Amino acid sequence: MNEMHGSYDLALVVLSYGIAAIASLTALDLAGRIRVSEGVATHVWLAGGAFAMGTGIWAMHFIGMLALNMPVSFGYDMSLTFVSLTAAILASALALSIVQSGALAMRRLAFGGIVMGTGVCLMHYVGMEAMQTQEALTYRPLLFAISVLIAVSASVVALWLAFRLNSGMTGRRSPFWQRGIAALVMASGITGMHYTGMAAAIYPPGVMHETSGGVSPDHLAVMVALVSTCIMLAALMMSIYDAHLSSRTARLADSLQRANRELKDMVYRDQLTQLPNRLLFEERLDGQLVQAAGERSGFAVFFVDLDRFKTVNDSLGHHAGDELIKQAASRLQAAVRETDTVARVGGDEFMVITGTGTHREVITTLAERIVSSFGKPFQIDNTIVRVSSSVGISLYPEHGRDKHELMIHADAAMYCAKDMGRNNFQFFEQGMSSVAERRALLESRLRLAIDNDTLMLAYQPKVNVVTGRITGVEALLRWHDAELGVVSPDELIPVAEDTGLILPIGEWVLRTACRQSKAWYREGHDLLPMAVNLSAIQLNNRNFVTVVRNVLGETHFPPHYLELELTESAIMQNPDHALLILRELRELGVVLSIDDFGTGYSNLSQLKRFPINRLKIDRSFMAGVVSNNQDAAIVKAVVALAHSLNLEIIAEGIETEEQLAFIRQLQGHQYQGYLCSKALPAKELSAFLSTREALET
Repeated sequence: MNEMHGSYDLALVVLSYGIAAIASLTALDLAGRIRVSEGVATHVWLAGGAFAMGTGIWAMHFIGMLALNMPVSFGYDMSLTFVSLTAAILASALALSIVQSGALAMRRLAFGGIVMGTGVCLMHYVGMEAMQTQEALTYRPLLFAISVLIAVSASVVALWLAFRLNSGMTGRRSPFWQRGIAALVMASGITGMHYTGMAAAIYPPGVMHETSGGVSPDHLAVMVALVSTCIMLAALMMSIYDAHLSSRTARLADSLQRANRELKDMVYRDQLTQLPNRLLFEERLDGQLVQAAGERSGFAVFFVDLDRFKTVNDSLGHHAGDELIKQAASRLQAAVRETDTVARVGGDEFMVITGTGTHREVITTLAERIVSSFGKPFQIDNTIVRVSSSVGISLYPEHGRDKHELMIHADAAMYCAKDMGRNNFQFFEQGMSSVAERRALLESRLRLAIDNDTLMLAYQPKVNVVTGRITGVEALLRWHDAELGVVSPDELIPVAEDTGLILPIGEWVLRTACRQSKAWYREGHDLLPMAVNLSAIQLNNRNFVTVVRNVLGETHFPPHYLELELTESAIMQNPDHALLILRELRELGVVLSIDDFGTGYSNLSQLKRFPINRLKIDRSFMAGVVSNNQDAAIVKAVVALAHSLNLEIIAEGIETEEQLAFIRQLQGHQYQGYLCSKALPAKELSAFLSTREALET
């Protein structure tokens, strides 16, 4: 058989392989984009990918043909050349559609490989038929079969690689090195098929030179070069755009992850302190219970409450309260260990879980450290604030085997710590639950009493030490509940202060007492000065002076007939703020007195700064002035101090003539006590006043 033989231009062979590799890389990228696209975008990516891959294979084919140097030149039929291009694009479209969705089963992979391989062979051999020769080309059967086998095998491998590298649905591309290796493998299969097919061809010795209907090799070279350039530019643009989309997708994914973290923080973290909140605390407590049960070890749950936090919050505002909470959280975290968990579970309430295997001695040390951490004052802006902590502790498994028992018992122990004087810690003991339940019942019944106006006032007379005349009365809060019975002020006031109910109660007491004094006056009695006890929370409330001014205006009660009694501890909680409030009250004309003097801070250097009118000597000192020299000495010192400061003296708890004689000898001014009268309801005191007035006339 006569045939022509030629040689290959190595540079063009390498270029053809490069074009095939670029086309393969582009196809792999676009296959991934197709899998994660929806709607119209899927069809756009499919069309673009089919065109890029098909024209790339077609360009590789003709560059490979141009790489063959023959003794004569060939012309190319334009219509068949176009048909070969169409075959390459359609085969590529089929390949990309196969890996678009679903699982790539073996039957589907084999069918797709056969169809795509057939399309590649069709493109190649139609392109070969486009050569305008005098005689038809013939092929060596074995090499022809091998080329077809290579085409089908390469198609199967290409489909499998495209599917494997783009099997995820997250939009993230596989690593570049993986796609690069896969592209080289695919390019090897495509070029291998092409050059095997060219080797199978038998070229006749005669040729038909290019005609008006054909395309010369030079023109074809230009056309292939243009197509190759377009392919590379398209591949580059696709790669850049794909990288942009991937980057944007990655940014969106990162933003979503950050949003999820922020959402989780919002759900599980306290926004003010960034500590775990109650929800996260309970989750960790559940985990701790499982771990402790498995290890057969113990741990502790702490309930930490800030004493008198509401006073700070009400007097200095929520900003100061928030700052105090943040500083308190920092001190708590510094006081515990890294293995312990601190959480904020309420306004001024924190809870702590110790690590498993913590012994009682270590727990005691931790509790002491927590309590002492609040010993130093807090700096809130330009104000020094002092708060202490009450800590309740429950132990696993002694005090509970589930989270609810442990939390409730720690809470009960905390309230016991408050009842024990605050600024201390208490371990849970049997019987404490009733204390917590009693406190909860007191709060609910007290709210009901305020709503139903069932609180009452009793009035105890104040008597001139020398003349024996009634000089005023003190209003005292009384509560008789249908369910609880008589509730003493010692039990009532702490609950009212801790719940913030002391503010509406205090305002009610002030208004009711002023109205009652005016009512007695309308009945024909002298207008009596009215003394009202003042809570630290009321004193530190920013609106308290306004409340007093409004009450005086509503009741038309003379300001100099109103006496506000406050304790030393109430003043010393926030001395600077107290000084401002007391000065404003004095400007209104209100009389101010220190109640229970000697039982609080007794900070004389601070006390002399305040515009106080009177000192009340506590009944605990007056009880022993006749029989106890020490009590007598204390009372004498207090009276001497009051005289030196030009303050009036009121003695409480006078029950005998001997006590009265003692205070009269010291030149006291007024007294209260059973020697004159106990505290009486309004109607009974009215009758008492009538009797006294009749005796005096």
